[in-house]
Amino acid sequence: MQHALERVELSRLVRLSGAPVPEYAMDPLAGYLDMLCSWNKGMNLVGPYSWQDVLTRLVLDSFYLARFLERLVIPTAPVSWDLGSGAGLPGIPLRMAWKRGAYYMVEAREKRALFISHVLARLQLSQTYVFRGRAERFFQEQPRAADCIVSRAFMPWRQLLDFTAEHVQPGGLVVILANDAAPKQVPVPWCVALQESYGVDGSLRYFWALQYDGTQQAAVQ
Repeated sequence: MQHALERVELSRLVRLSGAPVPEYAMDPLAGYLDMLCSWNKGMNLVGPYSWQDVLTRLVLDSFYLARFLERLVIPTAPVSWDLGSGAGLPGIPLRMAWKRGAYYMVEAREKRALFISHVLARLQLSQTYVFRGRAERFFQEQPRAADCIVSRAFMPWRQLLDFTAEHVQPGGLVVILANDAAPKQVPVPWCVALQESYGVDGSLRYFWALQYDGTQQAAVQ
């Protein structure tokens, strides 16, 4: 990503994709792709992809997610947790466009957490942090529950709801990046607050926002 021609190519591909990438995100996006592809050669962070493949297959989702999060009813400055962040996806590109509140990326694998730390040290992403360790330990160390939890293939969604129920605020949300539409029914005390589909790389993808209703949980108990 170091040559001007490649920077122009990045702008061209983003424009052709139709993804809602703000102009001010283009420079940090170029830097992130450069670092990711450089580290990927020795660490296999995201598979044997070119930066163009990484952009279209993995990164553009983050900018659609930024738009989706703006549609949700959450606090002005939410506390958000990103479980199983891998190489910083969706969190790092997301925070280039969606800058509200504090955002914590949780990653148990040391090399991937080290890469995220490397990127955060070089990009100015407001209130964006990485926790190296298992999510269970992260939960134990937090002073409060999350307003929003983001998951991209961290665990199957039913298990995820059980796993996070005690760690999300009443009325808080778990946002899932998925390849299928949300189920028509989810277990109490959850409900589908919002769903959105979008097209990337020739395929249809989805966001589910599942809301936790603490009053229903109390009634069940």
